[in-house]
Amino acid sequence: MDFARLIARLRAILLNPRATWPEIAAEPSSIGSVYTGWVLWLAAITPLATFIGLGVFGMSAPFIGTMRFGFGALFGQMLSNYLLTLLLVFVMALIAAALAPSFGARNDRVQALKAIAYAWAPVWIVGVLHLIPLLGALTAMLTLAALGYSVWLLWLGLQSTLDVPHERAVAYTAVIIAIAIVLGLVIGWSSMMLSGVGALTRGSESFSFQSNGKSVDLGAFAQAARQMQATGAAMQGKSLGGAEAAPNVAPLKPLAPDQISTLLPASLPGLARGAMDSTRGGIGTLLISSAKADYGSGARRIKLSITDMAANRGMLALIGMVQQDQETASGYHKVFRQDGR
Repeated sequence: MDFARLIARLRAILLNPRATWPEIAAEPSSIGSVYTGWVLWLAAITPLATFIGLGVFGMSAPFIGTMRFGFGALFGQMLSNYLLTLLLVFVMALIAAALAPSFGARNDRVQALKAIAYAWAPVWIVGVLHLIPLLGALTAMLTLAALGYSVWLLWLGLQSTLDVPHERAVAYTAVIIAIAIVLGLVIGWSSMMLSGVGALTRGSESFSFQSNGKSVDLGAFAQAARQMQATGAAMQGKSLGGAEAAPNVAPLKPLAPDQISTLLPASLPGLARGAMDSTRGGIGTLLISSAKADYGSGARRIKLSITDMAANRGMLALIGMVQQDQETASGYHKVFRQDGR
């Protein structure tokens, strides 16, 4: 690969396009030579810069801090963006060539590829700014400016490569840009599904963020959630005696209000029972029963409550893991299981 020639051509198309486009159109080329001598190298700038920038510096977000992504997610994002960009360039060349006769131009895939590939050079070059994610706003503004320059280069280049009549070049360029925007959205969505944001969600094991000097690894949360889910399912199966595996076993139901209220003692040592309330409610089969009562004598007061969540098996499984006794200066709290409840 002659990089000196590539740099010289890049400088020429950016600084002196009117004289450079006729040279490009006259060069004997093929689809393969345009790709190997131009597209493969310039299209790699943005994905590679993004990969390095996010890998080294991470990405800052308001109210969150610095987000960092794992190597696997970033590499997948880089590779998919690169390959989809190569595909987009080729598809746009095919479309431009197919539409050419409608605008008085000639149908030539190689020349159409030249027009698309060389016109997009400014956008690819600006992509190097992704090396520094902190320049996000500046990168966005310069990318828009580069995009505008690329549109003008395309308008100019189509007249040399495909011999589009000057009076029809604006309409032809507008149609190509409109199609490119639609395809770009499709390609962007495909990239997210393959690895992009999808990698940052499906691959959350390699995602973390830092804020105020503290680091939070979301991978640890994902792993803990999976462990809790597995443990809860196992405990649920054991504690409910295989009820889920045996559909003929009737599910547990929470106690009726008059039943759960009998669990409240008539009095506590030195304290008489006052107001008492018991209820059962919920949504569908997720019913919860509860009973509570006030006990007191003079200035001494205590509130006792009992909750039955037998119908909520998921919560029941978690409660089986969380059994706890807690005593403070002002009260006592106990979580336990009894008779499968």
